[in-house]
Amino acid sequence: MTKQSAFDNSPDPELGAQLRAALDTADGDLFVARLRQTVLAAGQEDSWEVLSRWAPRGLVAAIAAAALLWMVARPEPVAPAGPMASAPMQMEVAPQHPEAAVLTVAILEGR
Repeated sequence: MTKQSAFDNSPDPELGAQLRAALDTADGDLFVARLRQTVLAAGQEDSWEVLSRWAPRGLVAAIAAAALLWMVARPEPVAPAGPMASAPMQMEVAPQHPEAAVLTVAILEGR
């Protein structure tokens, strides 16, 4: 057979010539019978057998793709807007300008 692309839809001249030579002879019917016998002997898988053969690889590929997508596209953790120290600690750090929210929290918490 000649080397062709897997997506080429043109006929293969070498294979066509071999098939014509096998089918145009007097024992062409014998060739067809052998071909049918070979196809029947090869057996045919049903959909579940094909799925059971491909499922483990497909699951591994899906898990790997999901993990890669999670690592690439996960959102970064949001940093808090202000310092996480308690109200008295915040007042010690910046005693000259205490914020109203810091004082309100300190009053409401009973400090």
